Parts: sequence; structure tokens; C-alpha cells
Amino acid sequence: MQLDDVLVFLQIASSGSLTAASRGAAKPKATISHQLKRLEDEIGTPLFVRSANRLVLNDAGLDFLEHAKNIRRACERGLDAARRSRNVTIGTIRVGSGGEFTSNLIAPLVLHFARHHPQLRLEVMVLRGDALLGSRDSLDCILYLGEPPMPQVSELTARLLGRFSFGLYASKGYLEKHGTPSSPNELRSHDLIGFHNGENLTLWELQHDGKEFAVQPNARFLTNDYWVAKLAAIHDHGICFMPHFFAGPEVEAGILNAVLPEWKSLDIPMYALFSSHRLGSPNLRLLISSLSDNFEDIFSYLYTAVRSDSLTKP
Repeated sequence: MQLDDVLVFLQIASSGSLTAASRGAAKPKATISHQLKRLEDEIGTPLFVRSANRLVLNDAGLDFLEHAKNIRRACERGLDAARRSRNVTIGTIRVGSGGEFTSNLIAPLVLHFARHHPQLRLEVMVLRGDALLGSRDSLDCILYLGEPPMPQVSELTARLLGRFSFGLYASKGYLEKHGTPSSPNELRSHDLIGFHNGENLTLWELQHDGKEFAVQPNARFLTNDYWVAKLAAIHDHGICFMPHFFAGPEVEAGILNAVLPEWKSLDIPMYALFSSHRLGSPNLRLLISSLSDNFEDIFSYLYTAVRSDSLTKP
């Protein structure tokens, strides 16, 4: 029995389809299908049944599931113990993140880690929605924005890496034409750029000096991508609600203006999620320590074609 086939089985069981398993494992779908068939041939029975375009574990698959998890845990513990005893950092770390702000938040932090640990091979997979959590069996670590959903991640350990907040931004051209709101109540009379996460429209929840205000943007421009939302704000389409670090370069360049700057969102956390039995992994400990120690630097990171000194210094 090949370990890689067992890992593919776990990936399919977690994600529910060959396509999702292929995406999460970064392998061709045909390879995933071949590995599953090889495992089933060796065991002597199918492990899944197809139901409504999903692969669902049958009785044999359910019986094999916990054994497969124990096989993976034993191998990972063995590798981690051997590397820890010899103080060795070598191998591959597979990191998963959601699509939101991977370029501007997660990528610079991971790249900083890669620069200082060139002996490690990093794979950073950007997955959206359920695909991210569904791929956890093929990942060493998930970088998750917001409070992790329960009970989907109840078996994972969560380490808080840092927090950031959202604010309101608009272009000078838009504000000159439509005026600058002097209170949150006036937002309702403005063109607002909304963000839809695929399930619902994001509510703008603001706070200042013990006061709270929430507005459901009646958006004339709606998107599920914050880069599109920022470009819409830059090109005078309305007021946008986005993280301060994401708008920072445009504000510094005079392209965007802060609107009601004293009002901001509650802090949004970012967590590292990983299997509890990996606590002894020296590679994972190095990664999480680096992400946590350098998190604050992201607020001054310049995402541009011109190389910035931030997060590149030794």
C-alpha cells in the first residue's frame, strides 16, 4: 500500500469529489482517479459511492477512514520527530489560503518566510469557500481570515497570527462631485461599492468612540473581488469598504481618500489552522513564528512592481 494513495483517499473523503481533491492536491484529476483505483484494487473493494455528483464513503470506506488518518498521523509524527531530534528543517510545507487578500496579506508574509528559509520548499494554494477547508488533509497549514467555522475545524488547532480592520475609501473625483459624508448616516445617500462573498452581501459594521453603526450597502456596483472593488473606487464609482492595509498604497499616492477615518470595523483576525498532532513539527513552528512576528509589517508593505525594503531585509 502506497502512502500517497492513502493521502489521496483522505483528500477525496474530505473534499467529496475527484475535481476538488485534484485542486486541493495540485494534481491532475486523472492521477487522483488512478491512485484511488489502485488503492481500491489493493484493498479489494470500492471505498466510495457516487451520490448527486459527489463521492460519498461507503461502509468499507468508513471502516478504512480512521485507519487512513492514523497512517497519515504516524508518518507525519515520525518525520517531525526525526527532524526535531536532529534540528533539521528540510522538506515541503503546503499552505492553503482563501482568495481574499492572498496577494496583499498572505503572500508577502509567506515570501518573507521563504527568503529566510531557502532549504524549505513552499507550496501556497489559493482556494475559495468550502474548497479551502475541504483540502485540509493535503495541507500542513491553513491561513484563515475571520473566526473559523465550527464544527468544520473543531479537530484543528488555531493560532492567532494578527488582526486588521476595514475603513471607508473613495476617490477625490467622486468626493468632489458627490460631497464627503460627515456622519455614517449620510452613507445611505451615496453610491456604495458592495462586496458579495458568494452567500450574502457584506454588511458594513463601523465603530467609533463606543458608538456603533451598521449599513447594508444598497450597492449600484457589486463584486466578489476586492481588487475589482478597489479599482471601482479609484475610478470614481463610489465609496468602498476595505482593509486599511489594502488601501494604504493608494492613499499614500493620493489616489484614494479616507472617508470618515475615525470610523472603522471591528478587528478581523487571521489564524493558522493545523492538525494538533503537528505541534511538534519544526518546519510548521518556524512558519507560524515567522507569520506572527512579521504580521505588523504588512501594514507598510508596498505591493508594487518596484521592490520594497519592507519584509525583504535580513
